[in-house]
Amino acid sequence: MAFNHLILLLNSHQREIALSYYNQVKNSDYMKTYHLLDPEKVIAREEATYVHLAAWLKSGSQNSEAEKFFEKVGSDRYKEGFPLSELNYALFISKKAFYEFIKGHPEILDGLKPQEIVEYFGILSNYFALGGFYMVRSYINTLFEKLDINDRLSREEMHQILIRGAIDEEELDMSDFVWRHV
Repeated sequence: MAFNHLILLLNSHQREIALSYYNQVKNSDYMKTYHLLDPEKVIAREEATYVHLAAWLKSGSQNSEAEKFFEKVGSDRYKEGFPLSELNYALFISKKAFYEFIKGHPEILDGLKPQEIVEYFGILSNYFALGGFYMVRSYINTLFEKLDINDRLSREEMHQILIRGAIDEEELDMSDFVWRHV
């Protein structure tokens, strides 16, 4: 599958996509730990996601390449004290910002048949799905490496590590979750 035009777009517009991502992160009630970081650090980390996506596409979309990148992200974010819920939501925003960007570039699909378009977006979706799987797996593995077999965590400690954030359905802004198809 030819991703050449998309790779060029990613390499030349990663900051633009990362800025869109950052604007969504800074306005999200679910990203409190991300709000504590310097904005340029958040943007640079997100740019790396798209640099990696371009390289992943160029190298043939190998799972092992996604595994290396996202496992490092998961482990690093655990060590930095990010709750798992924020890490997962960050990936959701990342995917959302990416699809909003490519919506403005329909030329990437020029000449593709409907079945090829489905395959094209399936491959792109795999990147983010694999990212979620590898980040969560690495985050949890890093957590367990830190725990001694006799250590116990309180309910509050587990809450802080795994699910801190808005989980009350009445507090959720559903417009954050429902977005138009690309």
